[in-house]
Amino acid sequence: MTRYLVATASAPTTEAACEYLTEKLESDDEVYVLTVDVPEEADDREAALDVAQVELTGLVEVRTFRREGVPGQEIVNFVRDNDIDEIIVGPARSGGISTIGSTTRTVLNKVDKPVFVLPARTS
Repeated sequence: MTRYLVATASAPTTEAACEYLTEKLESDDEVYVLTVDVPEEADDREAALDVAQVELTGLVEVRTFRREGVPGQEIVNFVRDNDIDEIIVGPARSGGISTIGSTTRTVLNKVDKPVFVLPARTS
């Protein structure tokens, strides 16, 4: 059994993560989907959580979580608290294609698990 964490702030990121996971999931795997609320930031986090339920339910167990705080630190804490095996994140909240955002950088620097950074969508 593998425990995957999809750390997401948008429906497009969740969709890309589901596409990535669909090919590698086994029936006993678990997918955790985490979004972190950031005050005064526009969001479609509820849609981000819903996408995972629609795309992956029936394949594996999907659990969704919504937290408040600093996204990078909340993701790191979640990984440690839930014995996550692999983390899937987007490159940056802003959707930029030339750099890794601070949240992704924090996760890469502070966890000792594999991190898959989804390619930025250019369309």
